[in-house]
Amino acid sequence: MSESLENGNPLLEIDTGFRSYLDAYTRSFEKHMSGGQLDYAFESDYAVRQKISGLGGWSRLARAITATDISAEAKHLFMKCDQAGALKYPDIYNTAKKCAERLELNLPIVFVRTDIEKPLVYSFESELIDPCIVLSDWVVHSCTADEITLLIGAECGRLQNGHSPYNWAFTYLNYNKNVYVPAERSYKPAVSSQLVRSLTEWMRYADITADRAAMICLDEPGRYCEIVSSAYSKGYVDFYGRSADRIDAARLLGLTEVYANMSARALRSDDSLSELERRIVAANEFLRCDLLFEWRTDLERPQGQRINTQTCDVRSSMLLGTGGQ
Repeated sequence: MSESLENGNPLLEIDTGFRSYLDAYTRSFEKHMSGGQLDYAFESDYAVRQKISGLGGWSRLARAITATDISAEAKHLFMKCDQAGALKYPDIYNTAKKCAERLELNLPIVFVRTDIEKPLVYSFESELIDPCIVLSDWVVHSCTADEITLLIGAECGRLQNGHSPYNWAFTYLNYNKNVYVPAERSYKPAVSSQLVRSLTEWMRYADITADRAAMICLDEPGRYCEIVSSAYSKGYVDFYGRSADRIDAARLLGLTEVYANMSARALRSDDSLSELERRIVAANEFLRCDLLFEWRTDLERPQGQRINTQTCDVRSSMLLGTGGQ
């Protein structure tokens, strides 16, 4: 008889009960919560969502979105589109699984749409609908594995931070002609100008939260600028209808290095950059943030000065040109 059997099987001492698993998972997740929001989330993202929730007309719009619009979208996807799994689109499924594990959230349902030609990735959820991420066929066949990881990781971050009703509300705005139009838009009254302004403002902050989630998911977060620039340069169009013919990643990385040696007081938004370029430069600040390495303990911490989350938020706000909330 082996020594291990004589002394007892050590595996039998492991508590495999569901309650123990749930307690361990909850403890792991709760360590990343701060002030009711996830610690990597951009502070202004949360602040503006709180403001929007108190505006007149928001509650009716949000009810229409969560009760009707998102349900109609899910119905269309379940009936008409392919769901990624271990046998169908296994690479996409495994990428989503990796992103979910790194962000410590349950694996979303992932759909691939072949009924639209637009290069697009988006996500949604509600009290009735489990979290879903949707990729168009163009993304699956045109993007590299790293680009798909970035795009799925960003949507995991949006789901994790409760962006769905605000994103869906954005489809009611006349922002540009390429904003995604869902299967159903049931809210008939006009959206107030105050809501329009606040949602447009929030979108820029939500981007930073999503980009930070994407960095946590990437195998090499330091390549974020290169990867996101490549995706847009290929023709990717995001949920808000934004696109770019070309983004010079080398130039943005050079600016990032320059800004890293400047104090927050000295930082200014560069008017020569497009909105997307300013977003990328602002998001790059997270690469020096201690919090990234708390989420990704497998990464080697870079040499040089690192910053805390509060400083990262302030610097990102300055580079966005918003000044924060």
